[in-house]
Amino acid sequence: MSIASDFRTYADTAVAQGKTAVAQSRQVLDQSLATAQAQLNDVTGTATDYASTIAEKATETVFELRVTAEKAINLEALKTAVEPYLAHAREYGTSVTDRAEGVLTNLRSDKRVAKVLDSATAVSGVVLVQVNDRIVKPVQSLTGIGVKPAAPARKPAPKPAVTKPAAARKTAARPAAKKAPARKSPARKSATS
Repeated sequence: MSIASDFRTYADTAVAQGKTAVAQSRQVLDQSLATAQAQLNDVTGTATDYASTIAEKATETVFELRVTAEKAINLEALKTAVEPYLAHAREYGTSVTDRAEGVLTNLRSDKRVAKVLDSATAVSGVVLVQVNDRIVKPVQSLTGIGVKPAAPARKPAPKPAVTKPAAARKTAARPAAKKAPARKSPARKSATS
């Protein structure tokens, strides 16, 4: 055989092997995508279940708190009892939101995952509204925490136009969260004993 036919045979073999490798890679990628999609669907379903369970339990708890408050008529004690939990929930919500936004930013770079995340975002918005309507607002109305007093009837003085960066405006609107008291760490044992 001539060198040209040997070279052609070698090239044909290399192309066939390349096509096989591409097909195998595509199959592995499709399987990985299907697995990721199934896991995301499981997480979304689980989150929805948890949210509905939490909403139901919170509704029951709020009802029980209202009955107790009406019997005791000691709102100050109730405010004192609920306030740390609300502060903890706000801190937890902030940390979870920050972590979720970081993960979301990384996942949005893939177009296939971005479509799934858009639908998950819509579901989480509904859950957030439900939690706010069924938990946060009733607790706030019962305790008076976070409820803004009515504005006076007089006309406010005009404020000078000052522009702040978006981050500064966002943090200025939120009240500072109270930190939980520090826990005492256990005594350390000495290395010589």
